[in-house]
Amino acid sequence: MSVEQTQAVFQRAMTAFGLPDGGRIAVAVSGGADSTALCLLTQQFVAEQNGEMIALIVDHGLRPSSAQQARLTMERLTGRGIHCRLLKWEGKKPAHGIEQAARDARYYLLAEACLAEKCSVLLLGHHRQDQAETFLIRQAHGSGPIGLAGMSAVRRTDFGRILRPLLSIPPADLRAYNHFYEMQWVEDETNLSSDFDRGRLRQALMAEQIEEAFQQTLVYGQKRRQIEKEAALFIQSETNVSDRGYLLFSKQAFYSLSEETALFCLGDFLRFTANRPYAPRSESLKKLYEKIMSEGFSGATLGGCRIAACAKNRLLIWRELSDLPAPEQVGGRTMFRWDRFTFELDFNPNQLLSVAPLKNAAAGKRPFPKRTFCVLPALFDNEGLFIAPHLGYKRTQASCQVRFTPACALCTAVQWTAPVI
Repeated sequence: MSVEQTQAVFQRAMTAFGLPDGGRIAVAVSGGADSTALCLLTQQFVAEQNGEMIALIVDHGLRPSSAQQARLTMERLTGRGIHCRLLKWEGKKPAHGIEQAARDARYYLLAEACLAEKCSVLLLGHHRQDQAETFLIRQAHGSGPIGLAGMSAVRRTDFGRILRPLLSIPPADLRAYNHFYEMQWVEDETNLSSDFDRGRLRQALMAEQIEEAFQQTLVYGQKRRQIEKEAALFIQSETNVSDRGYLLFSKQAFYSLSEETALFCLGDFLRFTANRPYAPRSESLKKLYEKIMSEGFSGATLGGCRIAACAKNRLLIWRELSDLPAPEQVGGRTMFRWDRFTFELDFNPNQLLSVAPLKNAAAGKRPFPKRTFCVLPALFDNEGLFIAPHLGYKRTQASCQVRFTPACALCTAVQWTAPVI
């Protein structure tokens, strides 16, 4: 693919995404060849559309050289007139599951930055081989059609949309694009490391295998779209989402779904309720589904959520207390987010105020499931419970508003979008 062809595919993708003239676009940048090429392509696009862009450079801090490479990437991009912002994953890193933890942290940092920068569009640099590798990894783990469809070119979020305009472009063409414009990039040594699934796969893959896997994602993508269509109908007609962060759905209607659609709905419910970018693995969802379908099902836990039978022949899903974020000092903020909620205070908080779950705070009778009380967010000071907005309790004349603002919406319409060729 020539430089002109790469530009044409990118332009077709951006047009297919329905991006308006102008606007503000964020680009996730690792500093590698793929995201670097994406930055250059986006810079040309926004210049032609009279828009704006910002490069969000994520430093996971997982390698000794990561901070230096992040600074180098920022210097290179700013040298080309691209506005940049550096995002760091702070704090202790987990000893196990580091790949998943890094993905979750990266998504959180990018989402927060997009909200702060008022960007409703975030571009990611995943390419054709990334999509093929995703298929092969998920196939090896026994994924169904939902997982085997690979990454969607479009994904809706709380700040707007995540778009992947390079999904049909091979990585070699992106490197050639950088070479043409004499743009350097950094090499991530973990890309070929045998410590990670993708690194091991990249050492063994042949070009024919990559192309066959990519074509398979298109086939499974059509199957996924059909499942999403059925799931969206169920979610619209049989599911009630509470602004207190839990959801209820009809047990009988759920039993009538096909297994594939029921598994998709379960994954979507858990992802949404736990505020995570991805649903639990298919094998875990299958075990949960079998429990729910068994006689006398009373309850289970998965993916940071609890699920149980409820009154009126319904099933209830709510947050698991142990999975909630740690309590957080409010400081001097009058607007902040915690867990899945946005707080707006009509007063200036003192330094002793913190946000945390209600836990065992007395709540009394309320017209919603009592078992969900303990995970509701509340404000505490040195004397104890200060404001519990969802319960209408406050030990003050001041008040605050709380809105349920999860990172991603439920699937209420077909979402999976094929790569633009």
